[in-house]
Amino acid sequence: MKTAATLAEIYTTTAGAIYQCDSRNRVLVHFAGQLTVLKVEAFLRLKRAVDNVDLEEMAASTARAADVEIISVCGCDRCYVLTLPELYAFKELLEGAKFAMSLNSVLHECLSAQLA
Repeated sequence: MKTAATLAEIYTTTAGAIYQCDSRNRVLVHFAGQLTVLKVEAFLRLKRAVDNVDLEEMAASTARAADVEIISVCGCDRCYVLTLPELYAFKELLEGAKFAMSLNSVLHECLSAQLA
């Protein structure tokens, strides 16, 4: 008998949401109408790849190739093809989720230390 996995919302914006599935140790990224299931390591690689995109340079460039950015990381079965506004929204979503995950980890460590 299968049971439904409980998803915890990590962070949400108008552009999407990030959820955590503790039973499968996965992060679910809901962005641009698509749901992508990632291991935590793949999520962090995706965030690094998005952080490495220079949004200012992309906005200032007049080259046609600068209109979109293709982002693909190991461990992710999806290839993101994003425009500048989509990249900005995606970066905000990933940054917020990473911050919430880090804050939760720090709080958990502090509470565990106090109980010990």
